[in-house]
Amino acid sequence: MVRFDEALDVALEAIRAQLGGRTSSITFVRDVAGQLTAVLPDDALEGADWEALGQSLDEKLGPYSPGPQRVLLRESDLISKEDVLESPDRVFVPDAEDTWLVDRLLTNQDWLRKPRLVRSPLPLAVAFSLKGGVGRSTAVAALAWHLARQGKKVLAIDLDLEAPGLGSLLLDELPDYGLVDWLVEALVDQPDSVPLQDCLARSAVAKDSAGTVQVMPAFGSRTRDYVAKVGRVFFPGLLPDGTEQGLAERLATLVRLFGEQAEPPDVVLLDARAGLQDIGAAAVTQLGAEAFLFARDEPQGWHAYRLLLEHLAKSKGVAYGMADEDLRWRLKMVAAQMDKTEGALASWVEASYDTWSALYDDESKTPGDGPSAQIFARDDFTAPHYPLPVYFDGGLRGVALADSAERPPWPVVEAAFGAFLAAATARLLPEGDGGPGAGTVRTR
Repeated sequence: MVRFDEALDVALEAIRAQLGGRTSSITFVRDVAGQLTAVLPDDALEGADWEALGQSLDEKLGPYSPGPQRVLLRESDLISKEDVLESPDRVFVPDAEDTWLVDRLLTNQDWLRKPRLVRSPLPLAVAFSLKGGVGRSTAVAALAWHLARQGKKVLAIDLDLEAPGLGSLLLDELPDYGLVDWLVEALVDQPDSVPLQDCLARSAVAKDSAGTVQVMPAFGSRTRDYVAKVGRVFFPGLLPDGTEQGLAERLATLVRLFGEQAEPPDVVLLDARAGLQDIGAAAVTQLGAEAFLFARDEPQGWHAYRLLLEHLAKSKGVAYGMADEDLRWRLKMVAAQMDKTEGALASWVEASYDTWSALYDDESKTPGDGPSAQIFARDDFTAPHYPLPVYFDGGLRGVALADSAERPPWPVVEAAFGAFLAAATARLLPEGDGGPGAGTVRTR
C-alpha cells in the first residue's frame, strides 16, 4: 500500500528504472486528491516502453494513480503546455535531477511561488505567527504608536480576517467598512465601489504624537454578511481580460493604491492571521514586506516552524547563496513574551538556529560553478533566526490602546517592546533611505 508521502518517490523510481541509462526531464502534476501524473518529453521513450511504464506506474501508485490513461502523458498530450511546464507553481523536486512538481492545491500556493514584489512601493511590514496568543497584534499596535511618536503617518491593516482584533486594539469607533468589504469587491474587479477612505478610521493612540495612525479594520460598522465574505476573499478572481487575480495580487493592489493617494502613509503595517493559510502566505512571501515571525520558545511552536521552513526551502523566492533579492533576507524572528534573562535568550537562539537549519544553505551542497553558501553563526544577530525580543509583561495582556483611561504609559510599553520597535523601525526606515526593506543587514 502506497501512502501520500511515498507516492512521488515510487513514481520517480519506476520512471528512472524504465529510462535505464537515458536522461529525461520529468514533471509531475499532483492533483487536489494527491494523485500523480508524470509528464515526459515526447522522445523520452519508444511506444512499447510508454505503455509498459504507464502500466507500471498505475500498478505501483495504486490509489495515487489517476488511472492508466492519465498517469503518464507526453508533453504533446497536454491541452496547455504553459499551464504545466511554465506554471508559477512548478518547483524543483529536491535531490532529483531535472525533476519538477506542480502541486494543484486549493490553498497555500503562495508559499512557493516567485514573489510578485521584491520591493514594496511603500515601507511595508507584516507580523506573522504560526500559533495565536503570542502578542502579535499588540506588537503591531505598539509599533504603530512608536512610529507615530516619531512623526510618521502610519497605516495599520488587520489581515486576521478569521479572528480580527487589531481594530479593537486601536479604535474606539469603527469606520463604515473594512478590509473584507474591499477585498470581496476587488474579487469581481470593482474595488472602487468601496472607497478606501470609507474603510479607515484614525486611532486616538497617536492623539498627542507628531504623527498619525490610521486603521483599516477587518470589518466596519456597516459591514454585512461577514462570514459569507470571508469565505470568498481567498479565491482567485478573473479580470475582464481573463487574467487570474489571486489574494496576493489584490493585496498588492491595495498597497499600491494607498501609495498613490495625495498623502500616502509613510509606513504600512499588516497584522496577518496565525497559521499556515493563504493570507499569511501572501503577506509574508509575495508583497516585498519585512516579515516578522513571532514565536514563543516552546516545542510545539518550533515543530510548526520547521514544517513551514522545510516547505519554504522549495520556494522560487529562495536560491542557494542568498542573493540580495532572496526572500530569506526579509524574514526575521521575534522572540515573543520572553523573560529578561541571558538563559532565556540563549535557549531561544539555540532552538531557532536548529529550526532554521531547514531553510539555510547546506554548505556541503555548494555547486562547483555556482554561488557560495550563505552561512550564519548561531549568535549572528543579523541572521534571520536571531530574534528581536519582546519581553513578557502580564499587565499588557489584553490592553486596549484606543482608550486613554486604560492605555499604559509609554515607558511601560517601551520596556516590553523597545528592542523590537527600534529594530523594526531600522529595517523599515533605514537612516538615509526611506525605501522599504533597505534596512535589512546583509552579510556577504
